[in-house]
Amino acid sequence: MADVELTNILMNLELFDGLQQKQAESLARACTERVLAPGEVLCEVGTVDDRLMVFLAGKLRIESEEGVLLSEIAEVRILGEMGVLIGQTRSSRVVADEQSRILELTGEALQVLVDETPDIAQRMLANLCALLYTRLHGANEKIGELRADRDRLQARVDELAG
Repeated sequence: MADVELTNILMNLELFDGLQQKQAESLARACTERVLAPGEVLCEVGTVDDRLMVFLAGKLRIESEEGVLLSEIAEVRILGEMGVLIGQTRSSRVVADEQSRILELTGEALQVLVDETPDIAQRMLANLCALLYTRLHGANEKIGELRADRDRLQARVDELAG
C-alpha cells in the first residue's frame, strides 16, 4: 500500500486525530504491514502484547475467552491500543476470518517515534482519553438499558407469579 494512502488512513483514525501530515508519515514508516491467513490468531485473551495494530482490510473475529463471538471487524480500526500504551492484558481473542491485512506498530518503534517527536505522544494521549470517555459513556448507557430491561422482566415475572 502506498505511503500516502497509509498516511491518510492513519490520520482518519481517532487515536491519531490531529496529527500533522509529517507526523502521520513518520508513524506510517514505523509500522510493518502484515497479511493474516484465514484462521490465524492475531492475539489471545490474557496476554500482554506491545503491538498496536491497524486493521486495514479483510475480516476479523473477536471472541471471548470461551470462544463466544463478541463482534466482527470489517472496517479500518485500531486494535491493541491499551496494551501498547499502558500494558493492559488483552480481554479478547482476535482471529482472521478471511485473509486480512494489518499494520503493526511495536511498543519499541512507538517509543522511538515518541522520543523523536513528543507531540505525537501528547496528541495520542489526548485522543486516548477521549476514546476511553466515549467507550465508558457507551458502556454506562448499555448498563442503564440492561437494568431497565431487567426491571421490566422482573415486573412481568412478579405479575405472572402474583
